[in-house]
Amino acid sequence: MSGKLYSIIDVETTGGTTHSSRVTDISIFVTDGIEVLDEFSSLINPEMFIPGFITQLTGIDNEMVSGAPTFSEVAQQVLDITAGTTFVAHNVNFDFGMISSEFRRLGYVYELPKLCTVRLARQFIPGHRSYGLGKICEDLGIPIHGRHRARGDAEATVELFKIIMQASGGDLNLASEKWVKSLPQQLKREQVDRLPEGAGVYYLYDDQGVPIFIGSAGNLFKKVKTFLVSKARKAMEIKSQLADIDFESTGSELIARLKVMSAIQEHQPVFNHVPNRKSAYSVRMSTDLFGYSHLEVSPLTSRSDNGLIFNTRREGEAYLEKLCKQYELCPQLCGLKPGQRCAEQMCLGACRQLEPAESHNARIRQALSERSFSKSNFVIIEKGMTPNEQAFVMIEDHEYIGYGVVNQELHAVSTLDDFRNYLNSDTASQEKIAIIQTYLSKNKPRVISTT
Repeated sequence: MSGKLYSIIDVETTGGTTHSSRVTDISIFVTDGIEVLDEFSSLINPEMFIPGFITQLTGIDNEMVSGAPTFSEVAQQVLDITAGTTFVAHNVNFDFGMISSEFRRLGYVYELPKLCTVRLARQFIPGHRSYGLGKICEDLGIPIHGRHRARGDAEATVELFKIIMQASGGDLNLASEKWVKSLPQQLKREQVDRLPEGAGVYYLYDDQGVPIFIGSAGNLFKKVKTFLVSKARKAMEIKSQLADIDFESTGSELIARLKVMSAIQEHQPVFNHVPNRKSAYSVRMSTDLFGYSHLEVSPLTSRSDNGLIFNTRREGEAYLEKLCKQYELCPQLCGLKPGQRCAEQMCLGACRQLEPAESHNARIRQALSERSFSKSNFVIIEKGMTPNEQAFVMIEDHEYIGYGVVNQELHAVSTLDDFRNYLNSDTASQEKIAIIQTYLSKNKPRVISTT
């Protein structure tokens, strides 16, 4: 072996971004790759509220940390035990990002060379179906005593690191990282290094701390590295103003895409396309002299009564075309062929008063009430940030209402009320509905119908 020392580190947090999240649990094992030479583990008082879903995942609640030391009180111990070592963690960018963020709050720049056991394992012990800590440890027969607690996960990472050291012969050099040469002048490598290799939302800031672009990715670290080496005009313009990067892990790529829509609407970054509601369109319903309901796409002048809002007229018309086929509605009465004689096979004669207005109008109402999804109540199950949790997106009464995370180790959930206990409510929009529908058609995820 090389004689180098490595600090194997794991932290648990309050969740969210490094700007807003705090450490709740930390564990450090110092090793030479053969045996453990020193250890430090402690709960941490994050000086903020721990959300319920984090407690469900880690078992750490507000009462447990109320008497624990704050990070400032253990900061010197962390510095002392890690001094002269290489910082090692599973998805090192997350753990290092959290600890360096805690030190920044104390006015200290925390710098250590870093190694990621995810990337090391992929290179030196290839062929595994998954490199998440739970899966890779299961494959290698490494027990985890206390999953989602810092000491249990760090201890398992120590054993994984020993296997990697043996497989590599002690030479842990990774492939060349050309992206570092493409870093903008104001951006430091550690700001990119802290990005995890998992799904989430990333925020690009200018030197004033203003978000200039917000995006989502299935692999945040890979996505941002690809962006940094891009020569596209828009990428070059963004990089000319880029000074900082932050992120929010979601585990689920679908949830990341949904969160991006809300974040863009809230912050309106200059390099994101923000739907202009002044030029948006909505579906309007009216009634003619014979009592037949008509649908029409028209400019949005105020809030849409039925929630159907589109960025362009063509998007709205395409949606009405789908409704006509699904519910046998007359295209002429849906504003799709004004002034033309209807010859559509799907039309049941409402345009010529051959079908009773009552039955035609009932189908119109049904089409509008079921405008989003064919099933009324269901959840889309996604992988979470760890192997032992499941993310979900909930649909109720044909409408998207939010997302959440359930720990797989908890009791089974099957009803809407069960899932609602873990739900983060979200505002529906036509863009989000389109994201979910596209995701369902392309990915075929697990779907549970609920009652």
